[in-house]
Amino acid sequence: MSAAANRVLMIARIHHRVHSFEGVRTIEFKKFLQDFGREFSAMSSSDTCNGKVSVEGSQIDLPAVTAIPLGFIANELITNAAKYGKGQIAIRLEPDPEHGYALSVSNDGPALPQGFDPCASRGLGMKIVRSFIDQIGGELRIERGADGQGARFTVLFSAAVVQPLSPNAATS
Repeated sequence: MSAAANRVLMIARIHHRVHSFEGVRTIEFKKFLQDFGREFSAMSSSDTCNGKVSVEGSQIDLPAVTAIPLGFIANELITNAAKYGKGQIAIRLEPDPEHGYALSVSNDGPALPQGFDPCASRGLGMKIVRSFIDQIGGELRIERGADGQGARFTVLFSAAVVQPLSPNAATS
């Protein structure tokens, strides 16, 4: 299957998964990423992704209003990591003391081109990423990987903590 067809199929799967969350207040986002990573690895051809997708970090329940756009961001960053990096892909989700949370997608493939500017990128993927980052009020940081190899894209964001109602809570 061509890379374009795989991309469309992955976007369709994300849409399907997102619509399954209608009416849900919070989403276990690490589990969401793990499920997505498994699907992506299974669907990716060897010419798109030579390695597997690993998910590390904290189990964080995010409000659906934040998790859904973040799912689309993750999809695009993972797709780009596979398309341009062709190495192992690592996804990390963790609390960030300054911003609230950090979602990082990195690979160990070739380094980003010198002077890469995501704001100047004409690619659809980076436009989608920037749009969803704006929607959640986040910030994007881009770094070269260790030893000048690969790249790390980190989305810094905050999300209001949504407490589930206790079964004994009074309703009015």
